[in-house]
Amino acid sequence: MDFTVFAQQIANGLVNGMAYVLIATGLTLVFGVLRIVNFAHGEFYMLGAYITYFIGTLFGLDYLAAAAISAVVVAGLGIAANKLIFWPLRRDHEFTILLSSLGLALLIANGGELLFGADPKYVESPFADEVLEIGTVTLTQQRVLVFAAAVVALVAVYLFIRYSRFGKMMRATAQNPDGAALTGINIGLVHTYTFALACGLAALSGALVGPTVMIFPTIGNWAVLKGFIVVIMGGLGSVTGALFAGLLLGVIESLGGGYISLGFMEAIGYAMIIAVLLWRPNGLFSTARGLR
Repeated sequence: MDFTVFAQQIANGLVNGMAYVLIATGLTLVFGVLRIVNFAHGEFYMLGAYITYFIGTLFGLDYLAAAAISAVVVAGLGIAANKLIFWPLRRDHEFTILLSSLGLALLIANGGELLFGADPKYVESPFADEVLEIGTVTLTQQRVLVFAAAVVALVAVYLFIRYSRFGKMMRATAQNPDGAALTGINIGLVHTYTFALACGLAALSGALVGPTVMIFPTIGNWAVLKGFIVVIMGGLGSVTGALFAGLLLGVIESLGGGYISLGFMEAIGYAMIIAVLLWRPNGLFSTARGLR
């Protein structure tokens, strides 16, 4: 086995996996706290990429500034979506909420095609064409940025959930919403800002990954599929599980595509889900109900 090729595949897999983790963390937060399976999560990823593209193109802002603004704007859209759709349905059957999220996904995707056009677009970044060599591994600076920014974002989210006052409110709401409300926690506020945080993470992922691929209005289908694969493998509600499952998926996909076939790569995720569900139906890191 050529060690150089192997190391390159591992590096590619880790970068891809960290992008998956960033997408899946938002899904995990929404399910862990709100108990919502959000099929529209991928569309917020798509909006993050497109808003970054248009801010950079129309206003000429720096790429990093455009990505940050995009994450904030999409987080604001997440607040609106929660207030208008998910919070009013919180007492309804879970299937009703699931269908509502699917309807929202279709609305955003088709609205995006009408607004942005169906032609693929490319997010301009000064890091996209610059190459960085790390030993025998060669990566574009953009892909290194994806990995580094995802690490920083995930550490910040973990510390926020673990040690901040609002993070403790999130964990209490995830474990027992009624009990949390009795202690004076504003459940509505927790739901709203948890959903906003999840949408912001999805948008950040779209803004970071956008310069490495062509973007189009239905790219959210890919994002939400990868996100759900990671969440199911890691365990619903487990941030730690999402981290390890995302990296594992990225590395195995990269090795499978490099040594077997690129056509086989997309099937790896489904095979991994089947294997995990047969072995541990609740995911690799499943524990008691709550956010962890």
